[in-house]
Amino acid sequence: MTGRRTPALALVGVLALAAGCAGPQAQDETPLVGIAMPTTVQTRWVADGENLSAQFESLGFDVDMRYADDDPQAQVDQIQAMLDAGADALVVGAVDSKPLGPVLAKAHDAGVKVVSYDRLIRDTGDVDFYASFDNRRVGVLQATSLLQGIGVLDANGERTKAKGPFAIEVFAGSPDDNNATVFYDGAMSVLQPYLEEGVLVVPSGQVEREDVATQGWKAEVAGERMTSLLGRYQGGTRLAAVLAPNDGIAQAVLAATADLGYTPVVPGQDAEVPAVKSVAAGVQFSTVYKDTRQLAEVTVEMVQDLLRDSEPEVNDTTSYDNGVTVVPSYLLPPQLVTQDNYRAVLIDSGYYSEKEIG
Repeated sequence: MTGRRTPALALVGVLALAAGCAGPQAQDETPLVGIAMPTTVQTRWVADGENLSAQFESLGFDVDMRYADDDPQAQVDQIQAMLDAGADALVVGAVDSKPLGPVLAKAHDAGVKVVSYDRLIRDTGDVDFYASFDNRRVGVLQATSLLQGIGVLDANGERTKAKGPFAIEVFAGSPDDNNATVFYDGAMSVLQPYLEEGVLVVPSGQVEREDVATQGWKAEVAGERMTSLLGRYQGGTRLAAVLAPNDGIAQAVLAATADLGYTPVVPGQDAEVPAVKSVAAGVQFSTVYKDTRQLAEVTVEMVQDLLRDSEPEVNDTTSYDNGVTVVPSYLLPPQLVTQDNYRAVLIDSGYYSEKEIG
């Protein structure tokens, strides 16, 4: 990663930081980091967990990694178990921020550092730092790609002469995930002017975030909602595009619209293997790639710095107000993946193998 320190520090440095750990472990013990991930249903979170574990373990940390299977109380119990085991630091990809406050307060009281991972933990002052991607930019990329796919913008992002109206539908992520709000806001900042001009129309009338949210990011929920909207498109109105906030929802939307006789433009996010295969085949229009290897690297560096009582590197100190405090953040850039560049971005970089994508 250009401009950042590499996490591949000498093992002696890691062992040295064990003596200065803020947590309850004895000075001669290896530092323990607890990694609390939200789910294994979305393959990107499996990749996140694997990348984090591998990088921490390569530097001599002990790792306690647990998945909560989208159960908020289970995640609270898992984090408490990590604290009971003597964790020196916590990396938390939250299922739902609301129940986490009391257990994170216990972590704070014990001197255990907390890094909010990818999903901002809200409504608590007991979060030290946030590592994620530029999530507003994700939404902007998705909406821009949608407009390019239907011909309102050209390949350079410039306005064309296409006047529409183009019928679209809008989906958002889970209402308990702060990122879903940021994705939606970023996308709507691009789409709203075209809606106001009448270039875009939403036949269902469902545009507000609370009306288009997908609880738990569940693909089956999105698929059921898309199916319920199809009647409007079986009498002559053509569904030009659907704003889908991630690949699971994008794939569910495409499955639900398969009998229309044409394929609407559907962007996604996370560059999951089924979606990338779909993009390569010209079915899903695009996806947004977020390199979880880099996010793990940033997170590992944050934890190392915190356990040394050093100030972690950040590049945003204003954007992420969690309702109690503005959490200092390091944001990585996302990248749009299309049929034209998926090979260069994902295969040539080593993120996926040729065999995985086919």
